Amino acid sequence: MSKLAGMTLNERLFHVGIIDEFDAAILSRDQETAIALLQRVELHKQEAVETVATIFKNPGKYGYTER
Repeated sequence: MSKLAGMTLNERLFHVGIIDEFDAAILSRDQETAIALLQRVELHKQEAVETVATIFKNPGKYGYTER
């Protein structure tokens, strides 16, 4: 079983040390990088695509605000 099993998405990103990279990708609307980072924390491609699309639809809901 993976070390990441049972962790939330944020916990996974933090554990692997890429949460800041993911946040930067979201804030710059870099879909390709955001998806690739989610795949590094064991999300399947389709899950990653759907997650990023959902965040992009309403970034404020997920704590992302314009700089």
